Amino acid sequence: MSEIKLVCVDVDGTLVSDDKSVPEANLKAIKEASDRGVVFAVLSGRISPSIQHYQRILGIEGPVSSLGGCLLEDPKLNIIEEYTLDRETCLKIFQARKESGISLLFYHHNTWFTDGDTDPRWLKSEFEATGVKGNLVDSLETLLESFLPNKFLALDIEIPKVVRFKEILDSYNLNTVKAFFSWPQFMEVVPSKADKGQAVRSLRKYYGLEKEQVMVCGDYFNDLSMFPEAGISVAMANSPKEVKDKADYVTLNDNNGCGVAEAIERFIL
Repeated sequence: MSEIKLVCVDVDGTLVSDDKSVPEANLKAIKEASDRGVVFAVLSGRISPSIQHYQRILGIEGPVSSLGGCLLEDPKLNIIEEYTLDRETCLKIFQARKESGISLLFYHHNTWFTDGDTDPRWLKSEFEATGVKGNLVDSLETLLESFLPNKFLALDIEIPKVVRFKEILDSYNLNTVKAFFSWPQFMEVVPSKADKGQAVRSLRKYYGLEKEQVMVCGDYFNDLSMFPEAGISVAMANSPKEVKDKADYVTLNDNNGCGVAEAIERFIL
């Protein structure tokens, strides 16, 4: 019998196909494993309501790690763990944004904000991706008077502008923040202690599990922090080579071909 008691699954490029639907084979395999008592946690850079949408599709009630590990909630959506960026770091990020000319989204808990300097196309794109209509404000800086962000997303159609943003941010030598690509056009900026790996560690503690009782599935560089925290790390066939090289197992099927179901059938069912 499998020793895996917890499965942590990334969303985009992993759980869902390119059209953002959940393949039928994934639904079937997750239901069967869940019926056997395996806990499924969905981890993503998306906001919590978007992840909850997929939980409803899967028919499961499990923990949610949103915003790239910045917010971790139990199955009842009580906060287990949270990370935020401090005010001074935020002001540096705003400066890097101004110099590079990219668009910027500001995330706090279950919603997101942006301003008039963000390309309107991204507002539509983010709404379609998350199902949450964001808030257009005059100034992101004024939000800091009310609350601090869990995460920023810097984005632009022109990849060199996103690269430039990161170069400027790196030049500040901030030890309170880390920035990484979650897609070629997307640069996520989060507190230095927050990532999906930290979420997996916290979930192990929450459920009283050993590392060998956990399997993680991902497809991109922002999933790599999960791999050392699990007994079995799985990379989708559509992952970059650098991600595949770090995984214990690489699926034969990609996210469109039910790679998650393949991993569950191989290691759990």
